[in-house]
Order: sequence, then structure tokens, then C-alpha cells
Amino acid sequence: MRQITWTTACLAALVCSGCVMHLDQPTEIAAGHLPRPVYSVDGGVHLAARAEAGKIRSVDGGVTLGEGATAKTIDTVDGPVVLERGATCRHDLSAVDGQVSLAWGAHVGGDLRTLVAGLDAQDAEIAGAIHTVSGKILLHGTTHVGKGIYLDKPRPSTDAQDEVRKRLPLVVIGPGVVVDGPIVAARGGTLWVSRQARIGAVEGIRAQWFDGATPPGQPGMK
Repeated sequence: MRQITWTTACLAALVCSGCVMHLDQPTEIAAGHLPRPVYSVDGGVHLAARAEAGKIRSVDGGVTLGEGATAKTIDTVDGPVVLERGATCRHDLSAVDGQVSLAWGAHVGGDLRTLVAGLDAQDAEIAGAIHTVSGKILLHGTTHVGKGIYLDKPRPSTDAQDEVRKRLPLVVIGPGVVVDGPIVAARGGTLWVSRQARIGAVEGIRAQWFDGATPPGQPGMK
């Protein structure tokens, strides 16, 4: 799914001086320190283990942070976002479409926002809040969310957002997960919460509690 305004802004940013940019091929960042922004229109961005980069933006292609790698922010339109073991996004992480995967020890220092992109977090930390419109949010293990979960409304209607509007979000909070702050749904959805998890206040949605490792009829939890 594309957002024209975002893409235009990204293309404009590509002409800036002092940034690493590729239009139609993957961008590979080797281990070391690269404080400049990294932009990719088609092909995605991959940071090697223990590499460091500034802002990362990708229009069509995923973003992968290798084990122990660090980026300042991550912003994608279409493609998966993967933070491997111990990888860090220091500030906000935003994804429109695709899948966001946070491995053991991965850390997001700000908010994590998606439109339809899903989130699968295993023993990870999100210091800010999780925001989604129609995503599937799966939280496992010792994952900690610092400032709540917000299931937002779509913005004013477009053709793409009409499709988004038809899909309601799903949130599954597994055993051992901690969510500090509220869980707030602006338009409903489905919320499953383990009895071994800890959450804050719930608004606009009914929490369905479950025992065991997974909720009934919801495959995909680890």
C-alpha cells in the first residue's frame, strides 16, 4: 500500500546532501558508524550486525537491522521491518504495510506505529506506545510496552483507506507481557489477554482473557 504524499516527501528528501540513497537496489550498511540518513525507494535497507545508521526511510522494500545494529528512526511504506536480537531503533518506528518483527532483546525507544502492518514482538521492549489502525499485534514472552496500545481510526476516506476501514485490529497479549498505560480502541477490534500478563485500563474494547500459551482459535503465537 502506498501513500502518495509520503512518497513525494521521501523523493524530495533524496536530493538532500549528506545522505546515503538508492533508487532501485538494496542498500547494505556494513558494521561501523554511519550517522547520515539512509533512503531507499526500491530495494530496502539492511544494516549488518552491530552497524549504526541515522534515519532510515524505505518506500518499496523492507528494513532489517542485524544483531546489535542501531538506527535513529525507521519509516517504511511497503515491506517487512525486522529488528534482530538486540537491535535498536532509538526513536520512532513507523510502517504502513508489511510485518514488523522484533526479536529477543530488540528495543524501540519511541512509539511504534502501523497502518495495516502487523507486529510480532518476542521478549522485546517498546518504550513508547503502539499505534495501529488495522494491524495484527502479537506480543510474546517478556515484551514490555511503556505507554499503552492505541487502536486508531483511519484518516479521512480514500480508496485505500476504505479497505483499511473494513479491517478491525487484533491484539493478542501473551503470558508474561507487560503493557504499562491504557489500551484504547477508537473503533473496536479484538483483544485477547493472558491471565499471566499485566495491562493497564481498557477503553472502547472488551478484553477476552485466556489461560495457557495461546487464545482459543488464534494460531501464530509462539
